[in-house]
Amino acid sequence: MKIRAAAAEDARILALLNPHVHAAHAARRPDVYRVDPPEEELTNYFATLLVKDVTRAFIAEIDRPVGYAVAAIVRREENPFLRAESFILLNQLAVDPQAARRGVASQLIEAVRDAGRLEGCRRLLTDVLDFNEGAKAFYAAAGFAELKHVLEQPL
Repeated sequence: MKIRAAAAEDARILALLNPHVHAAHAARRPDVYRVDPPEEELTNYFATLLVKDVTRAFIAEIDRPVGYAVAAIVRREENPFLRAESFILLNQLAVDPQAARRGVASQLIEAVRDAGRLEGCRRLLTDVLDFNEGAKAFYAAAGFAELKHVLEQPL
């Protein structure tokens, strides 16, 4: 398996792999997530994202692209409540189910960790929706600990 940095020209690859993560969200929460966003729109979205200075993105390949991770470097200034810090925020992690259980997600997470360390970050953060038991179990096994709970109430 090869993990490589993603570049702007990889936007279509991310768009094609995105349904592997997005579909589960859209199926459970179509009130929040769009169902089947068009490939061209996804490609344009990722092309814009991949050229941002704060974006760190990686593609996993096993004869072909089988997964990706997209993260962002976040630099927070000190304020009366919080200390100044830099952290890396994992926004998306997608793996083709045909490549599942082969270490793809773990290696992508490690690439994100390394990118964060290079930027002087002291933490890696991500979020998981409560219904996604598989993702919660994966992240726990990868060493993540629960940090907070975000609550919602329909109006």
